[in-house]
Amino acid sequence: MAEDWQERVKSIAAGLLTLEVNTIEKSNMAASKMPDMPLALHQIVVEYAEELETNQYHITAALLAAAQARLDSPADPAALETLETWSFQPGDATSPMLTNGPKTFEAMQWAAFALKRQLLGVQPSTAERAASIAVHQALLDRIINNSRQLRQVTLLLLQQFAALPEKQALFDGTVEQTTAAMFKHPRPILVIDTDVMLMVRKAWDIGLEQVLFQTVMQVDGDILMRVAPDQDKDKRAFYAELHRTTVETGIRQWRGLFDLVSSLIAGAGKILFQRVG
Repeated sequence: MAEDWQERVKSIAAGLLTLEVNTIEKSNMAASKMPDMPLALHQIVVEYAEELETNQYHITAALLAAAQARLDSPADPAALETLETWSFQPGDATSPMLTNGPKTFEAMQWAAFALKRQLLGVQPSTAERAASIAVHQALLDRIINNSRQLRQVTLLLLQQFAALPEKQALFDGTVEQTTAAMFKHPRPILVIDTDVMLMVRKAWDIGLEQVLFQTVMQVDGDILMRVAPDQDKDKRAFYAELHRTTVETGIRQWRGLFDLVSSLIAGAGKILFQRVG
């Protein structure tokens, strides 16, 4: 029990080494909170699939089979080569029944990888076209990186909730299967680690929106700020001020969490020395 508590404090402290604040502009915002984890994963899948389909790239049955082969034999070079060289061809049979599980995220990763490879071979005719391709490539990088992480998250969740009879529907089912499992009686109780929850929440919150401003602060004092190009002057000034205010709020919360962790560590030390005495 004491070791679990120590690991939890270490995990919180490690998370405080970096503060990242993003400002994005989101159209058609529903102003709804993130749903339960299984349904949030489905929403991420839908958003990523729609982005790929906008570029005429679809998750095919063959790609899903190759993704499953990779999961079954992660050390098999042939399974990896199949995914690395895959590309969508018009007429390929698509798979309409995507799940929120590891196979889908594995396939999503390599579909985005293939599309990015294709875009890298495009010679843009105008500066506007080059900027558009650069934005697409950044979004594809986000899909690749997040899909790789979410594949591992869903593998972990399948293992964590292996005792639940509906675990496959919750973390590797279609949206209909997941919805039915979530709202059956009694509802499944899902206690999920904070680290996993935060990873999924960030992917769900940011989605595929363009980040206009990003500030990353390291505990050693390094500060990195990124600004998206080609913003209207007035728009940039408005969001810059909004971002500055958000960063200030984030710093205050950051310091508060540091104080909390410090007090926990100090309290643990007092208890330890009292026991030793």
